[in-house]
Amino acid sequence: MILILGGTSDALEIANAIYSVTREIIVSTATEYGFEVSQERFPGKSIYGRMEREDLRKFIRSQGIKYVVDATHPYAENISRNAVAVCRELGVQYLRFERAVSKKDDYDKIICRDPVQAGDLIENLPGKVFITTGINHIKKMVSKISDKKRLIIRVLPQSETIKKLETLGFNADQIIGMKGPFSREMNYLMFRQTEAAVLVCKDSGAAGGTDDKLAAAACLGMKIILIQRPDLLYPNRFNEISTIIDYLTACQGTVL
Repeated sequence: MILILGGTSDALEIANAIYSVTREIIVSTATEYGFEVSQERFPGKSIYGRMEREDLRKFIRSQGIKYVVDATHPYAENISRNAVAVCRELGVQYLRFERAVSKKDDYDKIICRDPVQAGDLIENLPGKVFITTGINHIKKMVSKISDKKRLIIRVLPQSETIKKLETLGFNADQIIGMKGPFSREMNYLMFRQTEAAVLVCKDSGAAGGTDDKLAAAACLGMKIILIQRPDLLYPNRFNEISTIIDYLTACQGTVL
């Protein structure tokens, strides 16, 4: 049995490639939204819910999982750390799929290590700030900023997300609730319409829309704050979906 840790478009592409020749596969997502997308785009079994280390250990044992393909978001470091540790403990094969990084060398940007440092940088830059990092660590970021009224954040249009932002002091005119992906042109129009002077984003790769954000911001002469990916030592790291399929083929002795 193969477990796909998902929540990304890459995970579904991998899952569908495997499912086309074997039904021994489960896709797991952390959120209900990810689960709904998985059900729409993947015909096999999907589950959702955040799993801590012990939860993951029990699930792998109960389902007879032999391979774990970690295709979670590049910044979902907690589940990745847990998966690496549990797989090592149980003798289960761990495979990490990670999107290639964005082509960021052509852009004038400030690279920072985490949301807290991003908040410090924002505090010392003038103008409106367009944030596209999601809300997982937004509280840590905005706690460093004195004038929160100049912040604009683009998030998924989910009630729980909007409520969280409201509790942090964001008003309706500071929240853009839209589902991506967003083209370079769409990003350009949003940045220009909001009169943003600074873009804050993660390096989610081309698949995550980072390249288009950077290009649009550069066209407008915006300052760019790029939060770097967590530096995790993944075993068995892959950047191409075909190489994961080839690896599983070699391990299982069957064509996937």
